[in-house]
Amino acid sequence: MPVTLSYPGVYIEELASGVRTITGVATSITAFIGSALRGPTDQAVRIQNFSDYLRKFGDMSAASMMGYAVQQYFQHGGSDAYIVRVASDDAKAAEIPLPSEESGSNLALAGASKGSWGNSLRATVSHTAVSDPADTSLFTLVIEELEAPGSSTVLNTETFMNLTVDPNSPRYVVSVLQDNSALVVVAGSAPPKRPKPTT
Repeated sequence: MPVTLSYPGVYIEELASGVRTITGVATSITAFIGSALRGPTDQAVRIQNFSDYLRKFGDMSAASMMGYAVQQYFQHGGSDAYIVRVASDDAKAAEIPLPSEESGSNLALAGASKGSWGNSLRATVSHTAVSDPADTSLFTLVIEELEAPGSSTVLNTETFMNLTVDPNSPRYVVSVLQDNSALVVVAGSAPPKRPKPTT
């Protein structure tokens, strides 16, 4: 805003500039790069406590020191970290094919991230545990993460009711799992008909 000149002297006028002041940044953020049991690969994920690490990257493993390093970091006062999980080029996500009511097609589920942890996943389909059992498009999907493949000890369970293979529905299985599941995603698109119930 221009200064009103009312008497002789020195006047200061501040002009708007495109130059921004330099702001300080936190110097206590640490990055960890290494292998982990699960989690997204080749991208930085921000965590703010060790529970975040366990939830997103799985438990500590003797095969990788990263989990132990992250645990020590937070135990000794760390408060903010970025984790970058790396995996070998041939690492793949576990697959669970669910046979469809249409002969020869499957609803192909895959682990949410690469690694052998997905071999401990189990999927169950029900046609009766839905809001309207007479609706032949609806199904309920239960995903369980077991302690080990074939184990009876369940570590995590996710239940998705009233799913459908109709891409125009808000309960479309592909988008519901993409947005809400920490364990699985649909690999590709859904088949034209719902998966068969699990026996």
